[in-house]
Amino acid sequence: MAEQNKKGIHAGHRARMRERFASDPHLDSFAEHEIMEMLLFFILTRKDTNAVAHELIDRFGSVRGVLDAPVESLKQVKDIGGSGAVMIKLFGAIAAHAGVQKHENVSLRDLNAFGEYVKSLFAQERTECFKVICITPDMRAGSVATISRGSATSTPADMRELAKSVLNDAGENIILAHNHPDASCRPSQEDIILTRKIMQYLSPFDISVLDHYIVGSDGVMSMRSCGFIHDMEC
Repeated sequence: MAEQNKKGIHAGHRARMRERFASDPHLDSFAEHEIMEMLLFFILTRKDTNAVAHELIDRFGSVRGVLDAPVESLKQVKDIGGSGAVMIKLFGAIAAHAGVQKHENVSLRDLNAFGEYVKSLFAQERTECFKVICITPDMRAGSVATISRGSATSTPADMRELAKSVLNDAGENIILAHNHPDASCRPSQEDIILTRKIMQYLSPFDISVLDHYIVGSDGVMSMRSCGFIHDMEC
């Protein structure tokens, strides 16, 4: 009887949470652990998810932190296990994929929107990564290629791979982008030197580097907007 009452309490709680979500689809009134609790409804279908949600948020700091956590770390949380960890990562991957789709075909003329688009490209990247975005003739984001991946603090930029990727897409204008996973988005001296080397390398191919975006732990920066790329160099 006690077990039946317990199940009834949990079922009633889940129903109330779903009702809250129906009236608040943007989750504005939900605490971090409550968002995680609702996600866990689909993973721990027969358990009280409140305690597990609190532990996940306490350990990883936020919903984003949970979704970004390695599978091995998630598996160490009681009741999550291997399949639960994979499901959490799947939710994170779907959210990141949808975030990129939301900003696809964004115009370079809308600087704020383009910056958000670039951020979305690195949502799942935990190490430094270098990408090139081809810009269409009407100045919109086109194809995106990952040129290289490195460590948490550096990544090599393969010039030949970059040129091949751009030439294959018949791009004349490109945007460079890389991330600083655990550091500021402000470019380092090495970033500035590398950008100028890439511009010089691609110039004989009639390929213009319009900008270089850096995504850091504190946001995203356009090197052109901040004066690190000048018209005379493009």
